[in-house]
Amino acid sequence: MALARACARGRSALLSCEPTLEGVLGAVGVAYLARVDEAHVRLVSSACAQPRLDENVVGPFAVDDRMLALAGRVWRGLYKKVATGCPRAKEGRCPGTCEGSCVSKIAYACAADDPSVPEAVHRYARLAFRAGPAIANMSVDPAVIKLDSLARLVVNECERTRQFTRFSQLADGSYLASFRPKADTVPLVSGYFAKRMMPERFCLVDPVHCVAALHEADAKRCQVVHLDQTLADELAARDDFSSDEQYVRAMWKRLYDGLTLDGRGKDERGYDLRASWMPKRFWDGLFELDPRSSNPGSQVPRRYQGARKDALIEG
Repeated sequence: MALARACARGRSALLSCEPTLEGVLGAVGVAYLARVDEAHVRLVSSACAQPRLDENVVGPFAVDDRMLALAGRVWRGLYKKVATGCPRAKEGRCPGTCEGSCVSKIAYACAADDPSVPEAVHRYARLAFRAGPAIANMSVDPAVIKLDSLARLVVNECERTRQFTRFSQLADGSYLASFRPKADTVPLVSGYFAKRMMPERFCLVDPVHCVAALHEADAKRCQVVHLDQTLADELAARDDFSSDEQYVRAMWKRLYDGLTLDGRGKDERGYDLRASWMPKRFWDGLFELDPRSSNPGSQVPRRYQGARKDALIEG
């Protein structure tokens, strides 16, 4: 095996891998099966593989069927090793499914944009295979601390994706949202939007990570696809909105303004609190903070006409 040869006679190796869950776990499997000292192997994303003076470069390996099978083998092995006898599992909190658990937090960590992810997962996986269920109580171990910090960042970014994504209705009746998170969160939150918007046909696109979640009406889950940069940017820039969209945005802004507490203007003390709980990097995509949303247009859409059909325009 190339890795074993690279590490012969006490030498070190840089194992280059794709920065995805499958790519990282597959590389962990390669390093483990090569039976080399873990201190002599360092996993690095192929996008920034810079070897040290004493390192031989191995990879990157294509994420083909063999690597996918190896990644699955590593995942199942970790679950079996950690879950057997785990005190959390005995309490009914399965470490293979609960968010932030000993195993599933690896998936969250791999969604982070941090270039240290492959090596952090490598060190954590090696520790988990050695320690087994005891890793649940090793929160101060450097490998656990590092992985926890990456997973926590992604979990928080997932929550922001759920909170601050805004969908717009297109002319064909479907919905589109563009969101720019600091981690690859769309695959992790697509199920939330599929459940919340099950009757609708929609697309949630992340042009930063070139990924989109596509949902057909009444489907139970989304199809997550990877896009090239040009197509991702084109989807995010679509503006063929329905005739109702301007009016709906104005209604939403009117509701938001009516619920907003005083004292949160830019020159007031409450501004820092708003910027903290609603990060400013998302403000450009929030209709309720866009001054253009104040204009409902000159016509009230038919489905919103009623006894007070001109109330919003007159107000």
